[in-house]
Amino acid sequence: MQLSLKTLLCVGCGCFLGGVLRYLTTYFICTRWGITATDMPWHTLLINFGGCLFMGLFCGLSTAGIIESPHLRMALTAGLCGGYSTLAAFAFENTTLLRNGQFLTTGSYILATLLGSLVCFVAGYALANYLARA
Repeated sequence: MQLSLKTLLCVGCGCFLGGVLRYLTTYFICTRWGITATDMPWHTLLINFGGCLFMGLFCGLSTAGIIESPHLRMALTAGLCGGYSTLAAFAFENTTLLRNGQFLTTGSYILATLLGSLVCFVAGYALANYLARA
């Protein structure tokens, strides 16, 4: 991995596009299907599936030598897919761990991510409520 201004700009541009695409996808799915805050979050599920699909596609194209530029690879994976769905990076990391035979690490990472994310969200929400009352 190379850290340069060019790489940062490529990732930043990809992330911007991914975030915009995520917002537009959410908007169109929710308005077309009438999804509300109390419904199953189909929009997030579909975004995460799509992000993982494209992360796999871009990584596979890079491995096959079709995407040769490291800057383009980073713009598409860390930037576009990362801005669209962080679950794509999660899937990539777990797939790498599984391919390396690190089954216990994979299971631990999945469990820690799911439980830790929920705990941290609840903690952040509680902190916000505390600060709002202070």
